[in-house]
Amino acid sequence: MAAVQQFGCYGDRLRSRIVSRGNISKCSHNNHSNHTNSDDVCASCHQRIRPNNDDAFQATLEKLFPDVYELEEFVFLTKQTLVPKDFYPHVNTLVCVGLCRDEITSSFEEEIEAMWGQGFICGCLGGMLFCGNTGFAAAHHHAPDDGRFIYYCFTHIAIDHEGCVGSVYRTRSGMSGKTTACGALAAFTSEIASGKLDLTFDENDMEMSMLKKHILKKTSLSSDAKNAPDLFQVTMAAYETITIDLELHAKHDAEHFPDRRYALFTGVQIHGPNGKDYCWLGKASLLSGGVLASLSLSS
Repeated sequence: MAAVQQFGCYGDRLRSRIVSRGNISKCSHNNHSNHTNSDDVCASCHQRIRPNNDDAFQATLEKLFPDVYELEEFVFLTKQTLVPKDFYPHVNTLVCVGLCRDEITSSFEEEIEAMWGQGFICGCLGGMLFCGNTGFAAAHHHAPDDGRFIYYCFTHIAIDHEGCVGSVYRTRSGMSGKTTACGALAAFTSEIASGKLDLTFDENDMEMSMLKKHILKKTSLSSDAKNAPDLFQVTMAAYETITIDLELHAKHDAEHFPDRRYALFTGVQIHGPNGKDYCWLGKASLLSGGVLASLSLSS
């Protein structure tokens, strides 16, 4: 119990984060809700504010991703679940983060590392886990033989204020028009639909080449232009592939280190309007003693 108490409560963690940031202001986007003029700019974060019409976004979100979490809520619930199972931040646990390279996924990484400490980064385009045996072995050498590992491995997608899937505004970098997320998965989707899917390996585009071949190999995703999948279907195929790969590598390590425990979380990070992010948890598992079991989050 003493080991648990030293980390403090949720409120203590929030207060410590506020103190450490000093007077730096971070916009929570709550003040965006009263604006209806699309030319308004938030005084705190200087982002262009989209009209407050969340109905279309909420309808699409609930249809495609029921039971989503806000990022901070989700990461906190995983900690509540894992600390009683002897996963202690900064004591015996290494967190591994597998997200897309896209800068808009960084909010998720920040929440994870605020809760668990610095993470080993293992994600590539689309959140794919192409670090392979060498990368996973490197991560697993960064904790003791009886250590604990937590994996947060998520692909991502955007839904804008109009409910358009794949659409996101990147106002922090000065862009005023819509862009796509995930860009790599959207390009893959378009390539299938065009009937010109190229599965040759390009040394100048290694991750994208591998992404396409690997998802098609691991899942039942259609590559037929006459039965072309949409971006949501491709995203779910990426999630499925990431889950398969993560479990494979974790089980391989567990064969050599039976005293280790591994918590595996996979799903989809969703970028909503005005910089608000969510996550959908597709699968949560605990690997202990060589046995992979379903893991339910504490409420």
